[in-house]
Amino acid sequence: MDQEFLEKLKYENPINEVMRENGIELKTSGRGYMCKCPFHDDSTASCSVVPSQGFFHCFGCGVSGDVVSFVRKYRNLGFMDAINYLAQRAGMTVPTWNGSDDKSYKRRMRIYEMNKCAARFFRDQLKTQDGLRCLNYLVHTRKLSADVIKKYGMGFAPKSFTALKSYMLGCGYSEDELVSASLLGRSQTSGRTYDFFMDRAMFPFIDVAGNIVGFGGRTLGDDKRKYLNTGDTTSEEFRRTNDEKKLDGYSKARFVFSLNYAKDVSVKTRELLLCEGNLDVISLYQHGFTNAVASCGTALTPEQVKAMKNYADKVVICYDADDPGQKAALRAVGMLRSGGLGSSVIHMEGAKDPDEYINKFGEDHFRYLINNAADGFDFELGYYSRGLDLDKRDDKIRFLKMAYTSIAGEPDSTARDTMERQLSEQYNVSFDVIRAAVDDIKMRLMDSEKRSKQREEVRQTILADEETAANKAVYCERGLIYYICCNSDAAQEIGQRISPEEFTDEFNRKLFVDISGRLSVGDIISLDVICEQLSEEEQNRVRRSFAKYAKLNVNREVAEQYISSIKAYNKRNAPPAQEEKTSEDYLKMMEELRRKKC
Repeated sequence: MDQEFLEKLKYENPINEVMRENGIELKTSGRGYMCKCPFHDDSTASCSVVPSQGFFHCFGCGVSGDVVSFVRKYRNLGFMDAINYLAQRAGMTVPTWNGSDDKSYKRRMRIYEMNKCAARFFRDQLKTQDGLRCLNYLVHTRKLSADVIKKYGMGFAPKSFTALKSYMLGCGYSEDELVSASLLGRSQTSGRTYDFFMDRAMFPFIDVAGNIVGFGGRTLGDDKRKYLNTGDTTSEEFRRTNDEKKLDGYSKARFVFSLNYAKDVSVKTRELLLCEGNLDVISLYQHGFTNAVASCGTALTPEQVKAMKNYADKVVICYDADDPGQKAALRAVGMLRSGGLGSSVIHMEGAKDPDEYINKFGEDHFRYLINNAADGFDFELGYYSRGLDLDKRDDKIRFLKMAYTSIAGEPDSTARDTMERQLSEQYNVSFDVIRAAVDDIKMRLMDSEKRSKQREEVRQTILADEETAANKAVYCERGLIYYICCNSDAAQEIGQRISPEEFTDEFNRKLFVDISGRLSVGDIISLDVICEQLSEEEQNRVRRSFAKYAKLNVNREVAEQYISSIKAYNKRNAPPAQEEKTSEDYLKMMEELRRKKC
């Protein structure tokens, strides 16, 4: 990222103004301000903000940073999303620094535009005659207020194959774009497109930066799919690399519904309520539980846990009371534990889900459930013991093995020790036996993780090789790049021997041009400098490459061999030149045609 642009961006976004706009109350103190820290439960206004130097620092929890750091942490944004947020606020244009990243950004922004347009269409449909059915469902069946319906931007998808399609085409979007955004579906037989959402109450999926990334729809008819969510709209490149910098669409594994609202409360209380469904969350919000979120119809993922951890230390699981809901809660406890979050699980009776419970019994009863929720480990032990007779040896052994696995999944050693002692005392088992069993499982888990990591490293290496080492020339290009980085005085002469156009690999060509350009203006080149503008995947590729060539004696003679090999490859693979035909050749061709006709 260009340093000059970054400095200008920070200058145009005074940290005190940005913090105020995000709801943080600042009080003048000397040459700066003091405020309650937004990143922990602060009652003493221990966070100092110094606009003249562009930073904040909390004397309570120790967190500090500039305006970019603040936006990233407070809004749970990646680096580039924070940059784009601040640039949009200041009316600045983010420069193109990397072709693939720029392409990902533009694609993501285009999807956000389409979703915003579609959300407007769905909201307007609530006001139509047909939309009254949906409004009646939301207000009378679901007992939602007009304010909450407006707050969550709810709407209605008409019972039509082409209503949204016609509207969006009229807004200037193409069918292919709309299919890629999961707003249209495409028939596999006829190839025709149709509205993806039909006859449904619609809920926009809004990320913490305020972008509409997708939608959820609850059927109003007899569709067996009760809930339908936007499909994964990320590109193949992102799904293959899983590189956060290349995220260019909606990924259900990463999205947490209503976190954009819940974070403002949870950042102070450090607690979130986790539900299964969107309507559970909205109903809880209406009744004053504004820190509720949902995983949107998917089993909880490590990415979702990571997103929640930015704003909370503990999660109260409020899943459905049926067997599938309780199984999902069991899995969620383990997932949260692995991600470093504490958990508890509510126990509901007389209702199937939080929405039904709170409408039936009221807010005070639901608050009682939260305050008396079972600790995550206690819930696991209770679940494991279902259907078992712990007085029987085999049943008890089976139970203990499941408990050992839960304990082994706890990353904090103090918490693990507490769990081991609890199990020992509660179920009359030797502490030493429990510790040994847990340690054994931990060792096996570590070995498994190590093998998984090694497999992933091999996969990434293979991917890199498949992408960039399809020929010998690519190997030589990498070596040449390494050589000019280590021998900057030879770069000009190398540039006279071979041009960027002769490089066969686009990534290698880009690196060669960038490094040559930097050296031509007297910049000092290092591996870290090269990696500044690259994605995580590209950085790994370059670092692996440099590590390999560092073991070789790449001198000037070897560099010349690299150049010769690249030129030889290009010569071998050049398309055959078309020879100019003479009059005699044309006469022979005409004679041949006559013979064929005869």
